[in-house]
Amino acid sequence: MRNKGSQAMFLSLCYGLKSIFKDCEVVGFSNKYDSPEQYAFELLPYDDYTRLVFKYHLNKIPFLEPLLTRYAGQRRKTDKWNGAVPAMEKALREADAILDASGYTLGSGWPKGGGEMLLQTIRLAKRYNKKIILMPQSFGPFDWDDGGNNEEFLKKVKKELSYATKIYPREKEGYACLESLGLNNIELSSDMVIREKLFPTASEIYARSSDEELEYPAEGSVGFIINENVFRIGDSDAVFDLYAKALDRLVDKGENVYILNTSTADDHLVESVLKKTKNRDKVSLITKEYASPELIEIIGKFKYIVASRYHSVVFAYRSGVPVIILGWANKYIDLAEHFQQEEYVFDIRNPGVDQIIETIDRMGENHEQESRRISARLESLQATSVIKDAVDALNG
Repeated sequence: MRNKGSQAMFLSLCYGLKSIFKDCEVVGFSNKYDSPEQYAFELLPYDDYTRLVFKYHLNKIPFLEPLLTRYAGQRRKTDKWNGAVPAMEKALREADAILDASGYTLGSGWPKGGGEMLLQTIRLAKRYNKKIILMPQSFGPFDWDDGGNNEEFLKKVKKELSYATKIYPREKEGYACLESLGLNNIELSSDMVIREKLFPTASEIYARSSDEELEYPAEGSVGFIINENVFRIGDSDAVFDLYAKALDRLVDKGENVYILNTSTADDHLVESVLKKTKNRDKVSLITKEYASPELIEIIGKFKYIVASRYHSVVFAYRSGVPVIILGWANKYIDLAEHFQQEEYVFDIRNPGVDQIIETIDRMGENHEQESRRISARLESLQATSVIKDAVDALNG
């Protein structure tokens, strides 16, 4: 729930299910969240501690789990696990199905331990004899360079994934990776937050309404969204230089520019980037932490954005806002292709600063035309619902 892309996928799934089954109960198993009581739905901690308990069946040993929970809570100085394991057991026993919208862990962009997290969720579904569907998310590539036995690991991956009723890879590369395992339960789907027409408002997701107003950009402004991961994937100094030059170009063109944070992980980088610019005082900031429905609303006010966070691009396209994408993975390319926006995607590992500056100039001239194109494509993508398709698969 802290990562607003992950939050958006859960909210899309949760409220999509509620639109189909008016009185259904959705229980969220979430890795990271703050103050679960603030939300209008139930969240339980599916994290390192509770995963350990379920993995080794410690909850089945009389009196052991409460002692372990008390000890773990004292060590971590938290009470979030108090009563959580029994509540999770009850939710699993009573569930009609498990729908996983966890994002991206099964691929060599992450250690194999990340992929094991997804496999453990499938094993949990098996243990409680529940159907499971993996909602649109990224998979692959499967070429870990860790000195381990990839062939044996992939045998285990195939065995566990075969249990799923349906798997929705989000990118063509992911589809090909899963197909190479011989799986026949896969179907390509665009991101759920784009494909679903329904998305909740901020007032719907909170247990209590708030009178706090959103901080909107001035009309006709350009948004700029940083991603700490690009500094890890690309050359850090080159990324700083690229961000600074792009910001300077926007300011030199007379644009009102706002840096918008869509993840708390990026907070520490904002000032470091601004120090590299010539026009620090001419760049505004929107730094308050907002929920994903609020971010969609704020991003919708920009005429276009320059962004590196995947779901900030999703939020923009959902609002008909064009994007200059500074990414590194196939997921950015596939996402842009849905909206015929491939010419605005750049690989942060070999960005071509001059070309990006030219594209900034071109987007300034073409943003209205691109906005119309995106809106038309969005209507087409939302003609069918992947959540409805998943429900049909469960019933079938």
